[in-house]
Amino acid sequence: MIQVLVADDSPTVRLMLRNWLATEDYEVLEAGDGQKALEAIRASKGPLVVLLDYEMPKMTGYEVLQAARDAGLLPPRYAYVIISGLTNIFPDGFSDLLRRLGIQILPKPFDQGSLLAVTAFVAARLVAGTQPTA
Repeated sequence: MIQVLVADDSPTVRLMLRNWLATEDYEVLEAGDGQKALEAIRASKGPLVVLLDYEMPKMTGYEVLQAARDAGLLPPRYAYVIISGLTNIFPDGFSDLLRRLGIQILPKPFDQGSLLAVTAFVAARLVAGTQPTA
């Protein structure tokens, strides 16, 4: 079974995504800030899909992704999707990192169908070991 980590500072968003993902039998973990997200990523043995908000307390999604990359927490055991309403103001370095790692962006607001489609896509790539690495 694929685990999905929902890393978002909004309890409402985390609950909604948990409920949506449960319809597809994903095992859902949650983190309310960037530091907890990184701890959950480090604790996971994979495979793990991380739905990572960009703007969170303690560490941004960018900082989480940089730390995960530096620790080797990348494909083939880990996959990331950035969920954010701020996609038009990402720093250049973050956008470059997303491109290099082949990370999907799911702009907020999104619906259940979009979330499930993107999650299934990256989970399938994760299981097949076909995601790019930095």
